[in-house]
Amino acid sequence: MKTLNLREVIEATRGKYSGKHFDILIKGVSTDSRTIRENDLFIPLEGPNFDGHDFIRQAFEKGATAVLCEESKREKVKALPGDKVIFVDNTQLALLDLAAYYRALFPIPFVAVTGSVGKTTTKEMIAEVLKSRFRVLKTPGNLNNEIGVPLTMFLLDECHDIGVVEMGMSGLGEIRRLANVVKPKVAVITNIGVTHIEKLGSREKIAQAKMEILEPLTGKDIAVLNADSAELWRAKEGIVPKTVFFGREAGDIRAKNIVSDDDEIKFDVYGCYGEATFTVSLPGVHNVNNALAAIAVGFEMGLSKEEIQAGLKKLKLPEMRLQLKQSFFGAEVIDDAYNASPDSMKAALDYLEQRGRDKKKAAILGDMLELGNIASSAHFEIGKYAAKKADMIVAIGSFSEDIKKGALEGKIDVNCVHAFKALEQASAEIIGLVEDCDIVLVKASRGMKLEQITELLVRGS
Repeated sequence: MKTLNLREVIEATRGKYSGKHFDILIKGVSTDSRTIRENDLFIPLEGPNFDGHDFIRQAFEKGATAVLCEESKREKVKALPGDKVIFVDNTQLALLDLAAYYRALFPIPFVAVTGSVGKTTTKEMIAEVLKSRFRVLKTPGNLNNEIGVPLTMFLLDECHDIGVVEMGMSGLGEIRRLANVVKPKVAVITNIGVTHIEKLGSREKIAQAKMEILEPLTGKDIAVLNADSAELWRAKEGIVPKTVFFGREAGDIRAKNIVSDDDEIKFDVYGCYGEATFTVSLPGVHNVNNALAAIAVGFEMGLSKEEIQAGLKKLKLPEMRLQLKQSFFGAEVIDDAYNASPDSMKAALDYLEQRGRDKKKAAILGDMLELGNIASSAHFEIGKYAAKKADMIVAIGSFSEDIKKGALEGKIDVNCVHAFKALEQASAEIIGLVEDCDIVLVKASRGMKLEQITELLVRGS
């Protein structure tokens, strides 16, 4: 991080400061008192079960040089040195304001990525493609919320040529706030699905929330959008910046002649950038659209097809995303337990079918969260779909019975589908249910913590 002084922090956050040491230096920003380093600024945040203001003293003891504090919580710092405390109305908003100020110190372009499915994969693809020529800052893991994105900005340094950030949301206004911090030159929307429909109510509202990422773009900037998502395609006439649509059914850049094997996908690209063949070091046909977005960004940033291909070949996904592991009893495990939606569930089941050709296949499926009123029917449909892809189905969670009912509707044998309400119940029986299978898929929303099941399969305890 580039060093800031206290005066810059005060001005950026519109804070109140009663001290006189405006030249105090800030060399890092942290929202977690456990990770404080010497000369850090500590920004305490409040969550449903904690208040970071309770750890301000601990942050000072660990070496924090200054701290933000909300006006309403002055009593939390009354016994601490006043010349190191800046008072603000809201520390969460102050974090965003300070990140926006810091980002503006670097005149480099940013690519911002959002969407219902495939955000992290597409972000990783774009970053690897751009690394073929540029020094890239990218979102670590999936730190894509109103804490993670600002903290990513503070990783910016003089060594970076370009940034790639992922933006998530759970409601209207969140992506707008993040986009106003990042000020992207390129905005990518991977697709519009039904994740978050519980809070937003409809796909149209989800599209509205995702499209907030386009608001800071000027006429010279670029929107890279999924033509196969009807909500985005219908909105194309009202989008101000230059648009590049990608897809398999429509768009400016398309894919054909797709060949997918166990470890990679190969396809031909045609459209506004001419024709070329690309290979991606990832399994699953669903990753073609993610790759098309990365290819479009690469071409728009001036890269050659050779540079783009070099990046796609180096790609490695983070943990729990179609990650192949070996069980202690000899079966191959597809660990895809990071997150789940109806679309990504079907894609993972397709990959299970492809990789498990002529093998006995098991699908361990947990709840898909934030689906609201469609949750029961969505899990039923996944069960029905899974019955065509797997020989054994184990459903875990509140909607496990819906998955089981769907699987039975899909004509799977009643002895080959099992439902457990609780993870602990499933853990006690899972080995006995799948140990005679050759390949096992583990897939659920992150909140289900199905990595515990993967651990059981791999280690046996």
